[in-house]
Amino acid sequence: MSELRTNRIIPRDGLTSGTGIGGGIIQVKSATKTDEFSTTSTSLVDVTGLSVTITPTRSDSKILIMATVNVGVENDNFMYGQLLRGSTHIFRGDAASNRPRRSFMFYNGASDANEGMNATRTITHMDEPATTSATTYKIQIQCATAGEAHVNRSERDTDSSSFDPRVASSITVMEISG
Repeated sequence: MSELRTNRIIPRDGLTSGTGIGGGIIQVKSATKTDEFSTTSTSLVDVTGLSVTITPTRSDSKILIMATVNVGVENDNFMYGQLLRGSTHIFRGDAASNRPRRSFMFYNGASDANEGMNATRTITHMDEPATTSATTYKIQIQCATAGEAHVNRSERDTDSSSFDPRVASSITVMEISG
């Protein structure tokens, strides 16, 4: 004789809102960037390959965004990064005088000892797009001043087996039931 026991059965589209126990994962989309990207722009530009599109099944769903971005910038310079939903800047700091509002930043000091430095920046953000239309989340970067900023490589980028590896970045989005 067979026996089936369960505490609950969760629908394939996650738990419905208003149940008080929402939070089921409905779908997951991800993009991984393994090549390098560089820019000299002092305005935000899309990082090729660090975008992902998801079409929420319900307008009350939330979207959990998780991004890992490996960045480098030349000595004595800042680089900034931004998370966007379509063309809308999300996950950024409050306005304060004329300071830029961004999702992350990286500064490489003026010392030659810092040449070639890079850093890993992570983002975890819960968005509420309130739509069932295809929605694209993406990463943009820029240089603060004249210079060059990089994704997936250091500024120095020497051809050495000991230093300056090539690395990977990714962006993952999950539709979460409301």
